Amino acid sequence: IIVVVMIGMLFVQPVVGFFSDKVGRKPFLRLGSIGLLLLAIPSYHFIGSDNTGLIFLGLLFIAIVLNCMTGVMASTLPALFPTRIRYSALASSFNVAIIVAGLTPTIAAWLVEETGNLLMPAYYLMAAAVIGIITSFYLPETANKPLRGDTPTASSRREAKALLKEAYENIEQTVAEVEEEIAAVEEQLKALKARRQRLVDRHPHME
Repeated sequence: IIVVVMIGMLFVQPVVGFFSDKVGRKPFLRLGSIGLLLLAIPSYHFIGSDNTGLIFLGLLFIAIVLNCMTGVMASTLPALFPTRIRYSALASSFNVAIIVAGLTPTIAAWLVEETGNLLMPAYYLMAAAVIGIITSFYLPETANKPLRGDTPTASSRREAKALLKEAYENIEQTVAEVEEEIAAVEEQLKALKARRQRLVDRHPHME
């Protein structure tokens, strides 16, 4: 049953990745985490039954919510880091996550042995789901955006002109904002000079 479910995941993950390019990565991460939080206990009840159909259904539930997260991870994680440190940062964070994930079966087995509760792995998944939900609110959306630190690329002259126009508009807007800040600082400086002069005028030995 596990092999059948895993084969099905191979076909579902590209579909999740395709739609994440359209609607974004965060909705799938959030949906997968919420689904895991809600379905972990029912899924483990099904898996612990003697009914083959329910076992398949329990594994299917977990596979679906897992696909929502694994289907977007390959595109989400590299986009979180700027170009100059992307590979080293991704390698470090990914391998730390692998270490934690590698300990999951051991931790789950220990929890079951200590508590005698066969649903402890489900509670473990629910705790991970809560972390995923919180993370999804603070994670920057990376879909359809250039990688941080990369220069703009274009596939045609028309697209290049559009990118340049957008860049020029951003520069013009930034320059206007800087000019406003300079004007505000100059006004503040003028007020400070006037205040200083008033104080100097009240002192007989200062100029």
